[in-house]
Amino acid sequence: MNQVTSTKPEIFSVWSDEIENRLDPLFYAGDILSFIRHSKFEIVELSSVITFIKTGFAAGKQNQSENKDGIVQIRPTNIDEFGNLKFDKIITLPSSLLDERAEDIIQKNEVLFNNTNSQELVGKSAYFDIDGTYFCSNHITRIKTDEKKLLPKFLWLLLNTYQVKKVFYKICVNWNNQSGVNVELLKTLQIPLPSLQKQREAIEFVHNAYHEKSKKEEEIKQILASIDDFVLGELGIEIPEGGAEQVYEIWSDEVIGGRLDPEYYNPRFKLFYAALSKAKYNIVNLEQITKTVFQGVGKNETENPAITLLKVKNITRNGDIDYSNIEFVQDVPEAKLLQKGDIVSPFIGEAVRQCKFAIFDRDDAAFAVDNNTGVIRVDSEKANSRYVAEVLNSSVGRIQLEQLIGGGGVPFLGAANAAKLQIPLPPIKTQERIADKIISFREQVRTLRAQATEVLESAQKQVEQMILA
Repeated sequence: MNQVTSTKPEIFSVWSDEIENRLDPLFYAGDILSFIRHSKFEIVELSSVITFIKTGFAAGKQNQSENKDGIVQIRPTNIDEFGNLKFDKIITLPSSLLDERAEDIIQKNEVLFNNTNSQELVGKSAYFDIDGTYFCSNHITRIKTDEKKLLPKFLWLLLNTYQVKKVFYKICVNWNNQSGVNVELLKTLQIPLPSLQKQREAIEFVHNAYHEKSKKEEEIKQILASIDDFVLGELGIEIPEGGAEQVYEIWSDEVIGGRLDPEYYNPRFKLFYAALSKAKYNIVNLEQITKTVFQGVGKNETENPAITLLKVKNITRNGDIDYSNIEFVQDVPEAKLLQKGDIVSPFIGEAVRQCKFAIFDRDDAAFAVDNNTGVIRVDSEKANSRYVAEVLNSSVGRIQLEQLIGGGGVPFLGAANAAKLQIPLPPIKTQERIADKIISFREQVRTLRAQATEVLESAQKQVEQMILA
């Protein structure tokens, strides 16, 4: 959902008889719920239309399960910007908690309200309708509605609408860099209550929008899969399926460079390199076609930053650099300033596993990357940097990364390992043709993503008018 800029006045007065057990000024900055004052629907307190409200429980690292088959504990990071549940990153708890915490198991048709987060994110909510056993953290409040009055999906729409309109931003209590809306405050929230038929109409409208968004996302998946197939086909590489053995033996004279982690020697990697060696073109290490490969710099805080600092968070999975959330640094050696055409990628941290190589395409200001991020500077007389980046983004790069970074500890690629990455090297003209074709694929992906977002945002605005007008 789009975030709306606060319109609170900078200076305002509050009389003593207006104080409601709150002393934080933002709470009194104008009529927080002005957008429902002229609603044609009845206005009620949330407490009057719900049958159950309960906050989840905390679980520190010592309480978590190392077994990914444990019980997933839903946290704020599992709710996306549109109020959907996502499970790309999960925390699991041991199954032994089931007996003692039976009442904490999330039930279908409950609404999950993010009660504690940064001030901007408090209030994002999800509708729970999936099979399986789940808990939620103490940063999530479970709400069950009286479905004779309020449909849970409609409450889900309402809470996310309120979050966009900064209602929770203004009413939350702040402490120690955290903000929150507790159960008692949430129960007093005033909401419009249309008829059940009107609620169903709003739900159906958004459901159709989600369906349209899902179709576009499926198109995106197909295009992204076709990019990998295209790269492998153009380079004449047939990666064999399987080969990942659970048990295998390695002789001492096969141990390479002091690597003792077993997964490094998994037979599947031998099969991959055998397939790579049969490519149409000669195989080269990056160090043979680059001017330099290096890691970035640490951040030195100053009041007058001179250089834009890009970090791992700025590298997208679509091979782009996001310049909207940037930081700054004062002093960077000349040799570590970015040049147009440089390839940037995560070199340290979990993001290395995502295999993200993006082209830096700016020449209008000074830029650098932080020390968790690496730079691959291709020699343009030997290779096309976009071609190199796209091959590294394909299975050719991903499988090599899987071997190099291993499975334990903090994933680390580093400049030395990156320089050893192998790619097939066609003539420059062929590289350019392959890169141009992939760029066209990625443009289609960008267009579809923008359309998918627009479909949902437009639907949410129309539903907002339906239920708040």
